[in-house]
Amino acid sequence: MVPYLLAVLLLAQQTEPTKEQKQILALVAQIRRLAASEPVVYGVDSRLKAGEALTGKYPSVAKDLLRDAQAALSGVTVPAEQDSMRVRIVERMAPLDLDEAERLIGAIRRGGDEDYVAQAYDKLVEFLARNHGNTREMISKGLQAGGFRSASAAKRLEDSKTAHPSAAVAMFSEILGAFPTQSPGERDVYYLLSCTAQIAEINRPLAVEAIDQALSAATSEKLRITSAENEKDKKAARRKMLREIASMLRSIDPELLERYKSEREELAQAMTAEDATKPEEEHKDDVHVPDLSEMSYSDALSYARKLKDPAERTAALIDIYRRETITEQQRSSVASEALTASTTMPITNDRLTAMAMISRDFARLNQPANAAFAAQLLSETFSKACDCEHTTCEKSGEKFECVDLLNLFAEYLEEFKISAEAMSLNNISLEARLLIFKLYPLLGLKTPSLWSFGN
Repeated sequence: MVPYLLAVLLLAQQTEPTKEQKQILALVAQIRRLAASEPVVYGVDSRLKAGEALTGKYPSVAKDLLRDAQAALSGVTVPAEQDSMRVRIVERMAPLDLDEAERLIGAIRRGGDEDYVAQAYDKLVEFLARNHGNTREMISKGLQAGGFRSASAAKRLEDSKTAHPSAAVAMFSEILGAFPTQSPGERDVYYLLSCTAQIAEINRPLAVEAIDQALSAATSEKLRITSAENEKDKKAARRKMLREIASMLRSIDPELLERYKSEREELAQAMTAEDATKPEEEHKDDVHVPDLSEMSYSDALSYARKLKDPAERTAALIDIYRRETITEQQRSSVASEALTASTTMPITNDRLTAMAMISRDFARLNQPANAAFAAQLLSETFSKACDCEHTTCEKSGEKFECVDLLNLFAEYLEEFKISAEAMSLNNISLEARLLIFKLYPLLGLKTPSLWSFGN
């Protein structure tokens, strides 16, 4: 693999590679080997991150990594994950080859709860905006390609409605023309209504035409309602949508609303029907951390130990050991107690966060052995939560953004310059990300800003 990459480099530069260039390309070869052995979604993510770092100095190598990522997507079994990753590939391909980036959008599925086509074209619009390109033309291409819920189009409409009304009318006409009449979804209808609110004062006939379109979709049997599962809730969602349409008609012209009510029975019924109040769904409150600041160290510690909820007990202990007024011995002792308490928490994002916080705090205290032990517990919890090899896994009703969590863990290790070996961590995806971090100084780049979940 290294000779191939060197050949690419030499072809581009026609010079003997330097020692630094050989180091970079050797690292890239290692990353590619690891990515090929990772679970597919992690391998795609590794290639994307490496490609992003290499874009400025080694565009041909970066492009090759992105093409590898695109090819690997065939192994991703969840369609939404495939398309979400395609959006990321499009974003990173844009500075390398705008035409190829746009062609990649052709593989993204149309329709569905998320409008990934619109998201991909929005990325191209953002790229052109940064480079003084023709954003208006790209917005039109996106709408024509089936990317209806375009954030770029909506922003263009809002920005131009006062200063350039004629441009706003033209933009809205394109949005209206792109409405997916054959397979509308509820989010499509709400997007159209939001844009209609922007144009109503400028061009009433066009706004009324859009409302007609929204009303036809809202009453159609083809309407996809994804916010509800059972038939009763879907009917309630449809009535809510019809009431939104009625509200917009009223804001344009109350008499017009009355005419519509007389002509469209569904609209009149929706306005008079009352949906049964649904009992509030049980939801998990944020962990409540009692205010122990006014208590002495010993009283606060005694109070924290009596808390029955393991999450609250862990949070209270973390709060105590972060006090500036306690001794280092007290801090270490309570941090160890907090770590033990965290192991009794159910497998949740809160447990991951607590363990990450404690591990980072041990590292800050220059206690590598304790930091390593906490990191091992964190790694074990991550493995249990993220055992599905998808971008997002679900455990006991809670969702875990697993690729993001792994990236944050890698950032933590990078921040404190801790090797995975030092913590006895054996994770091929973690290893790949730590190698990617090594690319940055060799490329003369700053390591990406850290956003650690264990602040």
